[in-house]
This record gives sequence, structure tokens and C-alpha cells, in this order.
Amino acid sequence: MEPFVSFIVTYHNESEAMLKACLQSIFALPLAEGEAEIVVVDDGSDVPLRLNRQGVKVVRQEQSGLSVARNTGIDASRGTYIQFVDADDCLIPDAYGTVLGQMRSGKYDVVMFRHSPFNEPILRDEEPKVINPLPLSGVREEVWDGSAFLQHRNLRAAAWGYAFRKETMGDLRFHPGLLHEDELFTPQLFLKASTLINLNVEAYFYRQHAGTITHSMSEESVQRRLDDIHFIANELHEMNNPLLERRIRQLTVDYLQKTFTLTWSLPELRRRVNQLRKEGLLPLPVRCYSMRYFLVSLFA
Repeated sequence: MEPFVSFIVTYHNESEAMLKACLQSIFALPLAEGEAEIVVVDDGSDVPLRLNRQGVKVVRQEQSGLSVARNTGIDASRGTYIQFVDADDCLIPDAYGTVLGQMRSGKYDVVMFRHSPFNEPILRDEEPKVINPLPLSGVREEVWDGSAFLQHRNLRAAAWGYAFRKETMGDLRFHPGLLHEDELFTPQLFLKASTLINLNVEAYFYRQHAGTITHSMSEESVQRRLDDIHFIANELHEMNNPLLERRIRQLTVDYLQKTFTLTWSLPELRRRVNQLRKEGLLPLPVRCYSMRYFLVSLFA
């Protein structure tokens, strides 16, 4: 029997305590034996990860980055649905039970949910599985097709922020070597989704901490982050798909804001603005996607 959900956990030098908490949060979900498949992808950690726990498959690769690790996990997975989890984060079992309920309905290609930086689950090995998901009557939800969502709603692109039906993605994979790789993958996945539900439930604990490249303020890291956001906006722009226009415009605003706040250099900002104009990403139409977008679009 194929598993219902494949949980793909990407790992690189995180602490054993963080990984243990991550795995425990998955084992605490209201899933019957055989319904969950856990694939831990060790992306070339300094000390090879060794886990001896039933129900967990470890796949080791040479260090290649998060995109390749996720692709490795996809290729190794067998589940009907896929859920990405970073090894230093956790699922919130009672809330994620509600997500599973929508997945079990079989209606949706994508089930979106929110995250919390404040609700790390406290779990012990001997605790039973949580079997009380939040009642659906108390959860606000929006149902869309993926293309309409991209046109009318702001996107939270983090790949751990939703579960998706594996067959929906087809041959779509993460672009190797990118930071912010979710920003390229997620809009393309949503274009393929016939049905999407957006739940107002906090089902993922996102651990914010220093030490990752996306928090590094070194000149090299900052330039790489900016260049990768620019690359992603251009890649989506070159697809020439009007359904992606809202997302491209918001990425452009994000790029401009980060250019200024990370470099504090007006010459650098002007250089990148001129480049965007040549590429057709500027000027921006004035829209009320968000207050930030509205203000930037008045001047960009």
C-alpha cells in the first residue's frame, strides 16, 4: 500500500534535538500505520546522519543545497501527498490534523495553511498520537483554483506552507543552486492546481534563528540573495503568462525593498532600478495588493 503523505525532511548540520522534535511532531499526527512516509534527506552534513527509527528513511547526498535535497526527496517519495518540513522546524499536530482532514476529502490539489513562530509543540516519545484536529466549523477557509488564487490573493511561497498532491506537480522540480527557490517553484505549482484550499490555521512551527545564509549580512550573501530574487522575477516574467503578473510585480517590490534595506546604497538601488526598466519589470502599475506595494508602485 502506498503511503497517504510523504513528509520530506531536509537536513544539513541541524542539531539532533531539533531533528528529534521535528520527527516527533510528525509521529504525533493522527495517521494510521502505513499512512505516513518520512524521507529525511541529509544534504552532505559534516557528520553523516544515522537514524535507526522505524518509518524513517534516510537518503544521503553530497552537499548540493536545499533545492536539490527537496528534489531528491520528491524522487524518493511514494505518497499521494507531499509535505516539506525543514529539520529545524516542526508541525503543530492538532492544527495539522485539520490539514489532513482536507487532504482526506480528496477534493484539493493543494492545502495551504499558516505558520507560527511561537507555538513549538512539546512532545515526548511516550505520548500518544494527537487525535483531536481543530473542528472545521471553527476554521476559516477559501477555496480556489490555483490560477485564480495567483490573480487575486497575495502568495506565501514557502514550500512548507502547504501540502500538495504529488501527481499535480508533474515534472516540475526546484531550480538547483537558488536561494528563495520556493518563489520560483510555488507559483508554477499553483498554476497546475485545479483546486486549492487556504486554511486560516497555524499548523507549522517556523523556527527563526541566525546562522543561515538568508540571515547572513555579509556582502557576498547579500549580493547573492538580491541576484537570486532578480533571477526568479525574470524567469517568471519570461514565461509570459498573465496569470503570474501579480506575483512578478510583488517580487519586484520585494527586490527593490531588499536592495535598499540590505545595502543602504542609493547608487546600488539606482543601478538595479535601471536594470529592471531595461528588462520590462518597471514601471509598476499602481495597485492595492498591499500597502507596501501601493507605496512603492507610486514611485517605481
